[in-house]
Amino acid sequence: MAAYPTIQANGVTLPSPDELKIADEIIWSANTGRSTTGKMIGDVVAEKQTIDIQWGVITYAEYKKIRANIKSGFHPFKLVLGGETITITAYRGTLSAGAVIHAGSATYIKGASVTIIQQ
Repeated sequence: MAAYPTIQANGVTLPSPDELKIADEIIWSANTGRSTTGKMIGDVVAEKQTIDIQWGVITYAEYKKIRANIKSGFHPFKLVLGGETITITAYRGTLSAGAVIHAGSATYIKGASVTIIQQ
């Protein structure tokens, strides 16, 4: 059985996501481009990670916990996945919530998502 990924933002454990996509981005120097011969020139100055997170159906309380800890500005972010731990200082892209579902006295959010971008 596969272990669920563990996500922490600001030291707080958040609900496990349903989908996760990790991209390793290459950051090039400002003078990067094509020479007059068409050859690519420039220097790699850093490698950064972008993490797209999607939740299926979560409670409204879980969504509030996500909103409270994945906020604007830079914050510590930790992802444990398959025995590997990624710890970065990050900021977020748009945090969105999909459908709001009312079931009796409970409220659920379907399709919440966010992009975490390494500083």
